[in-house]
Amino acid sequence: MTALAFVRFGVSCAAQPRKAGRKAATKPQTGRVSASGNGASIADLARENGANLKTLNGTRSESLPESSEELGQDQKPAVSRINYIPKSRWPKGIPPVMGAHLMPSGEVAPISTSKGAGVGGVPHKFMYPKEDKENYQVLQFASQAAGSQGLATYVQQISEAAIKERGAFTLVLSGGSLLKAIGQLVGSPGVDFSKWHVFFVDERNVPHSHSDSNYKGADEALLSKANIPREQVHAIRENLPVAEAATEYAGQLLRLDKTVLPRNAEGLPIFDAMLLGLGPDGHVASLFPNRSQIAATDSWVLPVENSPKPPPERITMSLPVINSAKEIALVAMGEGKAEIVQRVLEVQSLPGALPAQLVQPSSGSLKWFLDIASAQNLAMHKWDSTKDFPRST
Repeated sequence: MTALAFVRFGVSCAAQPRKAGRKAATKPQTGRVSASGNGASIADLARENGANLKTLNGTRSESLPESSEELGQDQKPAVSRINYIPKSRWPKGIPPVMGAHLMPSGEVAPISTSKGAGVGGVPHKFMYPKEDKENYQVLQFASQAAGSQGLATYVQQISEAAIKERGAFTLVLSGGSLLKAIGQLVGSPGVDFSKWHVFFVDERNVPHSHSDSNYKGADEALLSKANIPREQVHAIRENLPVAEAATEYAGQLLRLDKTVLPRNAEGLPIFDAMLLGLGPDGHVASLFPNRSQIAATDSWVLPVENSPKPPPERITMSLPVINSAKEIALVAMGEGKAEIVQRVLEVQSLPGALPAQLVQPSSGSLKWFLDIASAQNLAMHKWDSTKDFPRST
């Protein structure tokens, strides 16, 4: 991972990035991320191999700390003689996912590709471009409420700029709590909802009145309260087989005038703002780990027939379409997101194992919206260290 900026809002703490970005009295600091790897502590390695940390080789009956760095030089445990070999828990051999772990979703977390700091291997795909460091930022807010307000302000600013430029604003939504954040804009002065066009980066193949429908969530939080013309709210067609629903939705996008939905040099649509949530297994939209949809490049909208998360039938925009957006917000707030946020931003994984790592705008900008709770496991003060990051444990 390289060149990821970090910004804090309303947070006071001692750990700051080493290198400051452009100096300005009113702007938060930014730091950079460099690529390398580090290893697990001896205690961690012992735990992974089923050892009892209190009785290794007859050592004192004390638990080892999480990291030997917590001890003084004279207090560090002697580790060179650890040779504990537990009785095999795998009579059929060590599982192929040994070294990984399960995410809250039950999916297997990515297996490390690191061979050690600076040792061989194939360059990892999850590398934010060095030359575009200003386009990749992590924003940390003091609370979920502050983060939601920050997201709403972000969308409002993009909306005003797009309408001023070409008389239309295109917003792509997923589901979840970010819908309520955007709902805060209802009644805000300066927001011209009549020029908004609303789309869905993914949707469940259910009726619009169903509780699983992202359209229903958006309607309750925003659409029914704002004066967005109904013909400018682009929902999937109900009561179609999922493959047909995906094709029909792509057709809706293709029929739009290019003054509303411009195209880039590759012929892909350029949305003004795309808001993505983050699943506990690292999925975004309905692009799930290690699924064929992640590699698809020939369609704007894809069917998903066997989603690991119910309901099983969905449609989703493809990664090339997502990465063609002008502005992408990846929203992950709350303590329940802490583990996956840390893994996506700090752990080197196999391409496709964490789909969120593949959200890399081709010419636009990506901003992570975090709060203190979701960022609690990040070691941002080390992001400039070539010794420590990206982590591979």
